[in-house]
Amino acid sequence: MPDYDMGLHLLDRQIVGADDRLVAKVDDVELTRGDDGSLTPTAILVGAPALLPRMGDRMGGWLMRMFRLTREAAADRDLPLLIGMDLVDRVESEVRLTVPGHGRLQRMDRVRADDRTRCRVGQILGTPVVCDRLPRRSKVLDLRMLGTPGGAGPHRVTSLIVGPDRPGALLGYDRRSEPGPAPVAAFVQWLHRHARVVELGRGVEIDLDAGEVRIGPEASLLPLRG
Repeated sequence: MPDYDMGLHLLDRQIVGADDRLVAKVDDVELTRGDDGSLTPTAILVGAPALLPRMGDRMGGWLMRMFRLTREAAADRDLPLLIGMDLVDRVESEVRLTVPGHGRLQRMDRVRADDRTRCRVGQILGTPVVCDRLPRRSKVLDLRMLGTPGGAGPHRVTSLIVGPDRPGALLGYDRRSEPGPAPVAAFVQWLHRHARVVELGRGVEIDLDAGEVRIGPEASLLPLRG
């Protein structure tokens, strides 16, 4: 079963319906957290309320406040639109749906927005990592998901890619499926030689309230691989 790096393969990709019409752009992805700490992608999020928070606490927060001021007459306009992950057929250079896209985007309701079991990929990307076995100032660079989004079988985030850089810096050169020019791939891999793949599970705690990911000694840290 294939896997996807969610920041690399999903964020900012064009969504295309089964009728080949453009629907929107992936501005973020909703994750649902299980009692065991698992993360399951449940919806694609669309619109300024999904995109602006990804720009950081200061800039993103300021832009969201400005956006709300322009939308005072519509109380729910500070909530993103969404489309269920179960309607995603495959991920290529764009995100393909199993159905025509017209009418599929729905406004997120307030109950769902306030649900503490739900979070977003954009909230985790760039989160500082606390781990004695990693270089200082390491962050979450991407989230790796198992399975074709709309296909049969388990679909879950299996691991975090962490290292002392910024999200998107790997440009996919860590994956054998997207090697790119060999000299460039070799240079990027050397540049990010301290990055690691951390499997979710025992010893990994994503604490969004504290704004950090804690990785204990029992967690596995693996070299990057495709």
